Amino acid sequence: METIVALATPAGNGGVAIIRISGEKSNDILKSLINENVELEPRKMYLKDVHVEDIVDKCLVVRFVRPFSYTGEDVVEIHSHGGFLLAQKIIEQSIKLGAQLATPGEFSKRAFINGKMSLDQAEGVINIINAETEMQLKAGSNLLQGKLKDFVSLLQNQLTDILAEIEAKLDYPEYEYTDQESSDIKNRLSTIKSQLESILDDGKQGQIIKNGIKIAIVGAPNVGKSSLLNALTNSNRAIVTDIAGTTRDIVESEYIYKGIVFRLLDTAGIHESSDVVEKIGIERAKNAINEADLIIKLGDIHNINNIDVDKPFINVINKIDLEPNKIKKSKNYVNNNNEYNTIYISAKTGENIEELKEKIFKETVKHELKQDKLYLTNTRQINCIKTCLERINNAINLIDFSTLDLVSFEIKSAWTCLGEITGNDNNEDIIDKIFSKFCLGK
Repeated sequence: METIVALATPAGNGGVAIIRISGEKSNDILKSLINENVELEPRKMYLKDVHVEDIVDKCLVVRFVRPFSYTGEDVVEIHSHGGFLLAQKIIEQSIKLGAQLATPGEFSKRAFINGKMSLDQAEGVINIINAETEMQLKAGSNLLQGKLKDFVSLLQNQLTDILAEIEAKLDYPEYEYTDQESSDIKNRLSTIKSQLESILDDGKQGQIIKNGIKIAIVGAPNVGKSSLLNALTNSNRAIVTDIAGTTRDIVESEYIYKGIVFRLLDTAGIHESSDVVEKIGIERAKNAINEADLIIKLGDIHNINNIDVDKPFINVINKIDLEPNKIKKSKNYVNNNNEYNTIYISAKTGENIEELKEKIFKETVKHELKQDKLYLTNTRQINCIKTCLERINNAINLIDFSTLDLVSFEIKSAWTCLGEITGNDNNEDIIDKIFSKFCLGK
C-alpha cells in the first residue's frame, strides 16, 4: 500500500500540530525532513530540526516499526509548532518525498486491515472522539477495549461448535438425529438466544446514552415554560417576558444529568388563537410533543395544565414563590391518579429544580446505568444482533420438523451476522462506510 500522510490534530493555531505518516516510505521521508541519514530508535522522542524549503522548525519526532504501531505499519509522527501553514508545508513536502494525502479514516482502516483492531473497536474510536458525556465516553471506551468483540467471539465459537456437530452428521445422510441430540442443540441455541435478547435490551439504554432524552415543555401562555428551560439549563437561552405568547417558535437547549443529555424543547403556549404566526407556533408545539420522549405539562397556581398527551409526562406546577398559600389549593386541580407524578417548583428562584431533574431521570432512564457494562449505542451493531436473533429463532423452530441442512444454513447466517459486527465477514461495503465517518488524519 502507498505511504500516507495527514494532520492528526485539528487544523488551525495551537500549541502543537502532529503530522502522521504511515507506510514503507515513512522512515525515509523522516530522514529527508531532518536531513539526517540515521536510524532513530523506535518509540523514543527526539528533538530535531525539520527542514521545509527555507523554513526550519524544531520538532519532536518519533517512529514506530511495524507491527508495533497504530496502523500496524511503519509510522512516523512529527510534532511541530501549531499553525496551519507550517503543518501544511510539512505535509506538502512529505508528498513530494513519496507520500500521498490520506483519505478520512484511512489510518484506522489500515489498523483494521492489519489486525490491530476489529470493526466494532474502530466504531469505539468514533464514539470516543464524539463523546459529549462521561457515559458516552465510557461506552466508546468499552468498545475500544474489545468488550463487544469478546462477546461476539464467544457466541461465534459456540455456533461453530454446533455447526461442526451438524456438518459431521450431514456427511452421513442415513444418520438420524435422536431426540436427545435435537434437544441438546435447541437448548444451546436457546442459551445464545437469551444472551442476544439481553444485550438488545441493554441496547435500549445504549440509545439513551448516545442520543439523549428529548423533552417537550408544554402549557398555556405565560406559565413559565421559557423560565423553566433556562432554570434547567442554567442559562438565558430562552427569552423571558411578562407578555404572554413571547415564544412563537421552538427553542432548543440541553443539559447533562448523571451522564445523560436531556434535550429540551420550549414550545409556544397552546391555546385558541386567531394570530397566523401564533397558530404556526402552536402547530409546531404539537409536533414537538410527537417527537418527544417525555412531556413536561407545565402550569402554575392559577392555570393548571389540562393538555392531553398520550406519552409519558410529568405535571409541573410553577410559580410557587408568588403565592405559597395557594399551593395546597392548586393540588385540588390535579387528578388524584397523577398526584404522584406532580412536582411543585419555582423556575424563578430555582426551588425544587434539582428534584425535577431527578424525577425526569427516573421517568426516562428507568434502570441504573453502569459504566463498566457493555451498552450498544450503534444502530448498525444493533441491527446485526437483531438479524442474528431472527436466524437463531429460525434454526430453533426448524430443528423438529426440517432437515439438518436448513438448520445449518440458519446457524451459518447467524454466524455471519455476528461477523459483520467485528468485520471478519469481509464485507467491503460495510467496512468502507464505517471508515468514511472518520476525520482526516485518524
